[in-house]
Amino acid sequence: MENTNDLKLAEEVKPDEEHVVKMWTPYNIKVDENYKFISESPVFNAVSGGLKAFALPALGVLNKLIFKLEISGKKNLEPLEGKGYITVCNHVNLLDCGMIATAVGRRDITFTTIKENFEIPVVRILVKLLGGIPIPRSQKAMVKFSEAVSALLDGGHVVHFYPEAVLFPYYNGIRGFRRGAFAYAVKNNVPVAPMIITFHEPESKLRKKPTAKIHVLEPVYPDSSLPEREAIKEMKDKVTVSMQTAFDNSGSLKDNTAVLAKYKK
Repeated sequence: MENTNDLKLAEEVKPDEEHVVKMWTPYNIKVDENYKFISESPVFNAVSGGLKAFALPALGVLNKLIFKLEISGKKNLEPLEGKGYITVCNHVNLLDCGMIATAVGRRDITFTTIKENFEIPVVRILVKLLGGIPIPRSQKAMVKFSEAVSALLDGGHVVHFYPEAVLFPYYNGIRGFRRGAFAYAVKNNVPVAPMIITFHEPESKLRKKPTAKIHVLEPVYPDSSLPEREAIKEMKDKVTVSMQTAFDNSGSLKDNTAVLAKYKK
């Protein structure tokens, strides 16, 4: 029997159809109720684990080279070490999942992402091996997706959601959130660890692209004394305020009109 609460989450997690950045997606994968969101293949899991062991330190180096990435507030994750929790972050770069993985520093992080990322040549293989799972667009598949998310959290894994749903490169601000990530947090009684990515003027005149910082904020815990709907709203509101306040106080670039114009054409 289908879980009614899981069906309701379909509209709360499902990404918008219109995306600012268009990718070449010649493949067409079927994400239905038979899709294996969690692999049971020993070979796949061994290859995935090996790639993650290499990728995590490599991402740290690449993020430093490409973005001059700085990480602040990592100590906020220390109480969550070895536990299952949800991370959320603003979605402002094609490679920001690498920034998030570097900040979290755990191989057991799973990224929920749009189906189209599994339809890009070569990239699709890496996305799957590095822990990506596609967000379904059908209600029946969403039930299986929800079961997978719960199983990961129950197993002490980290699951990442982009509550803004759509990538908007270098966006200056925090956009509106869907409630799906917070509904999963309440349903599974796990905290949400918010993060924000901000862009800043480069220190060197030789560098033209902005530098990046990722700010790890204090975890927000669900209030089990509230009815479910109220608990979800309270969590969503607390995380939104936390992220917006951090953004306002970050000293980030306030005028990125030229960068945004490139993606609006």
